[in-house]
Amino acid sequence: MKKAIALLAVLLTAASLVFAGGGRQQSGGATGGPLLAFICKDLSQEWFVGTSTAMRETAVKRGARDVLLYDTSMNPDKYMTALDTAISQKVDVLIVCPPDQKLSQITVDRCKAAGIKVMADDDGLIDEQGVHIAPALELDAYKVGEGIGEYLANYYKQNNMAANAAATGFMLMNMPEVSSCVPRTEGARDKFVELVPGFDRRKLILADYDGTTDKGFNVAAATITANPQYTTWIVMAPNDEGAQGATRALEQANLDRNAIVAGVGGYLAKDEFKKSYSAFKATAYIDPVLDGTLAANAAMDWIEKGAVPYSEYKKPGAAFGVYPFSATMVDAKNYREIMGASAD
Repeated sequence: MKKAIALLAVLLTAASLVFAGGGRQQSGGATGGPLLAFICKDLSQEWFVGTSTAMRETAVKRGARDVLLYDTSMNPDKYMTALDTAISQKVDVLIVCPPDQKLSQITVDRCKAAGIKVMADDDGLIDEQGVHIAPALELDAYKVGEGIGEYLANYYKQNNMAANAAATGFMLMNMPEVSSCVPRTEGARDKFVELVPGFDRRKLILADYDGTTDKGFNVAAATITANPQYTTWIVMAPNDEGAQGATRALEQANLDRNAIVAGVGGYLAKDEFKKSYSAFKATAYIDPVLDGTLAANAAMDWIEKGAVPYSEYKKPGAAFGVYPFSATMVDAKNYREIMGASAD
């Protein structure tokens, strides 16, 4: 009996080392293969569920022992705990999407000291000047924003929204702490103003949030309340969570029937497209499976071939390359064709 209890204690201690800091390890990888880890700012978001799943499946198929997953829930303290835990696991490559890019330098420094390769996915690791200090896969954010701005401008014209211009506001939701998201908002603004030059720029309203649906709702609701002169709203958000939050806020204010909302992602928008009506009418679709697959392959190539990820995209004078991920505008008319199985 005592031997059984002692063995159980040993097993529990080993398990605690694997799962410390939120890491989740699953069986099925190659014994003795390289070990990867992904520290994610919010694994509850559907985008990151798809990305992390594809990342692990791809790496394991290529011979990785596993990909440890760490969910920081947008908490910098949890991120630092996960970082220390992943380093203690002696992973071969660490992939991160930090909840705050101010954590970039300490991430690179600690990985360098431990001799661990580090790369970023979705939100890059940058210094105070915005220069990338590690390889990264990011959306070509400004072009994504331009696509949204063009869609909204065409909607504005096709639906003769200029007839009610005096009562129309444009809410530009923004994530100022995330360098890969700010250009999405800027691109949407610039392209819309270019295509609708008569639109009063004083009606362009920035609404900052943290990327979550709850904060998106709160910020949008506050913006609507602070601007009662606008009964018609155009809303752009740099992710689907913000767009969904704004949509719920418009519904609460009984203004959704005169509104159009566009986001980035597709993973939440697809459910809005299936409704008989939703103000959430379009999104820039980005494929989480492709994202995770690209990141995992880049990490494995780094291990097996010594190929630093995305070096072919390195600009003159830059230390690291940034893979320019792309997006496609989808709405209720075309989302099934473009998203395929992901539409369901």
